[in-house]
Order: sequence, then C-alpha cells, then structure tokens
Amino acid sequence: MRDKITDAQRQIIIDLLPVSLSLRQIAVAMDLGNQAVSRAAKPFIAIMQATGTLPLCQCGQPRFHPRICGRTAGVGGKADTPEMLARRASVIAAIMTGETYMEIGTRFGIDSSAVRQYQRHLTPAQRDRRKAMERARRMETAPSVSRPIRDHLYRRIASYVPRWLDQHLHDDVTSEAYIALLDGTISEADLRENVERFARVARDSFASKWGHLSLNAKMFADSDATLADLIPDPAALAAFDRIFEEVL
Repeated sequence: MRDKITDAQRQIIIDLLPVSLSLRQIAVAMDLGNQAVSRAAKPFIAIMQATGTLPLCQCGQPRFHPRICGRTAGVGGKADTPEMLARRASVIAAIMTGETYMEIGTRFGIDSSAVRQYQRHLTPAQRDRRKAMERARRMETAPSVSRPIRDHLYRRIASYVPRWLDQHLHDDVTSEAYIALLDGTISEADLRENVERFARVARDSFASKWGHLSLNAKMFADSDATLADLIPDPAALAAFDRIFEEVL
C-alpha cells in the first residue's frame, strides 16, 4: 500500500466518496493506506456534511464517522473495485433521473429489488427528491378514480385475476396489482405469470385475519338469529354435513 497520493488519485477519491460505504473500501480498491485516504478525503467530507450531501452510514450515523463501524467493517473493500463503484454511481444517477426501478434494472441487467437496495447510498435530500419524483409519476399516470373500471388496463388486469375469489377480494387484488403495475414494481407479464399465487396469498391473508365464522354465531349481540338463518332452505345444511363427514 502507498501513502503518497497524487492529484489524480485525490480526484478519484473525491469521485468515490458519494458511492463508497467506508474510507477503508476506497483504500483497498486503490491499494492505498487508510490514513492517506483519510487525510485526502477529510476536507471534502466536511464540505459534504456542511452542504447536506453526505450520505448516511448503514448504522444511521453520517457516513465516514469516527471509529470503525460494525455494519461496514466486515464489508471491507475486496468486492468494491473501481469498476463496481463506477457502476454504483451510474445506478444512483439513474435513480435520481426519476426512472422506475424496473427500467433501471432492465438497463443494468439486475432485478428491480436489487435496484431499490441502492437507496441506502442516497443522501437524505436525494431520498426526499426521489420520493417526490415517484409521487409525481403516480399522479401523472393515475386514471380517473371515479370510474376505474372504464380503464382498459384495469379491465385487462381484472380478467387475469381468478374468479373464484370473493368479489370484494377480487376487486382488492385487481386494484393492488393495478397500482403496482403503474408504479413500475411489476410488469404485466410477471403479473399474468404470478396472478394465481397473488390471489391465494390474498385469500389466505384474509382468512388468517378474520378467521372462519361459525354458522351458529349470532348475527347480532342482542339477537337469537344466527348465520344459519340466512340460508333460505334448512335442507341446504345437509351439504355441509356431507362435507364434514368426508373430511372426518
């Protein structure tokens, strides 16, 4: 490791500060001493902190804080080569242009969830700006909420959702998928491929939340009427008896 830093190396250090987890990563990637990198970076870190452009460390403190951080100590710098740091900078730049995570992931050949993980490298101001971009995009692409059923995309998604769902649950799944597709969280092709799984999860979550109602449960606290009274023909209960016998 070398302790003497050239002007060109100092410029590289400055460029890597916004996208590096620690000064140790920069030192390892550039084959320089930790102290040399720290001395070169110190005045620029102070400027970033004063201007509000210093990202947060994974522990929640300002990045490059004194003492070794337990959250980044194990990372070191072995995996963060200059090429990888440059790629990280490119992904962050794309995030700040307002592109959807899916579009960025397609361009860089990674999953949209992996793109979201790059948010930890953003400054608080950048995170707020990104959220504002996402809100603006949703407002631009959102259809009229008064008659969503008239939207062709909404109707197409509704046709994908299985009809064995309760109508209210069917509408909920359709709406959630509709919003996710507009937000760029999922593609229409992925939705069609996984819609059965989405429907089962929604049904199971609903059943888990509300549980199973007994036919002998009272309709109202001060009434003797039960849920079974809602069945017009008492003989219909025989169907339930057959089901229970088959299960038992």
